[in-house]
Amino acid sequence: MRYDVAIVGGGPAGLEAALMLGRARRRTLLIDAGRPRNAVSASVNGFLSRDGVDPAELRRIARDQLAKYDTVEIRVDEVRHVVPTDAEYALSLGTGGTVTARRLLLATGARDELPPIEGLTDLWGQGAFPCPHCDGWEVRDEPLGVIATGPPGGLFALMVSNWSKDLVLCTNGPSGLDEQFLGLLGAQGIELDERPVARVAAESGGVQVVFADDERLSRRALFVPPLLRQATELPSQLGCEMTERGLVKVTTFGRTTVPGVYAAGDMAHPEGLIFPPPLVVAAAGFGAIAGGSIERELMVEDLGLPPSLLG
Repeated sequence: MRYDVAIVGGGPAGLEAALMLGRARRRTLLIDAGRPRNAVSASVNGFLSRDGVDPAELRRIARDQLAKYDTVEIRVDEVRHVVPTDAEYALSLGTGGTVTARRLLLATGARDELPPIEGLTDLWGQGAFPCPHCDGWEVRDEPLGVIATGPPGGLFALMVSNWSKDLVLCTNGPSGLDEQFLGLLGAQGIELDERPVARVAAESGGVQVVFADDERLSRRALFVPPLLRQATELPSQLGCEMTERGLVKVTTFGRTTVPGVYAAGDMAHPEGLIFPPPLVVAAAGFGAIAGGSIERELMVEDLGLPPSLLG
């Protein structure tokens, strides 16, 4: 079957783009494998009108709202391979069969690659978090810990200190910070601990950092900046240009370097942003922008107008 747009990924970016395109009366197929990045999170925070909602509930509400649009079809499936054809893309599905679309939006998200510290995976989304903007308010003014190293880790700790002044930066070995950076940490009252971390574990009322010398540090919560990795091979399969951090390069409107292919959400880095915020509301916003941009591109193509009108 042929669609105007195929969206791969049913997180906030993909769902919002589907809403925009469905309302624009574009025949849209959303394909979702059902592996959201925030599946372990207790709540979605910082999303106006949905602050504190369960992530699964947010997806349910979005799908219910999409159900009234006969222009949008949702399939639980996986895209195994994408092949460019004449002015469109052919998508091979995990359950078998192929669908084609004039435009392709990748909203497959990212996965968190955590430091190899025992117990961290078990705590992820419960006592250990990637983003203070998402989970800092709930543990504000409590004893907090950061596990990170180097200047990026120091900068992350300075950011977390906005939520609590009782903060320990655990660098799991030599910090790699110069005297100027150490002075900045000290000025904010951030304690530095360079001992190797053996493991982390839950304890009553919080979490515990266990160092290699078996000494222990009790904290209400930990913040750990993960490395982001693409959740699928589709961007590299299509030849999308990537950033040094492994995100898909996109324009302000979500266009990748591959004609007809867009990307939105955690997997993409829009031009002009120093660091794209890993927020659900931001992913939805980027999805709306990409969906509107795709609609405009299809309109220009359908009317035979010059592509220069797209900007």
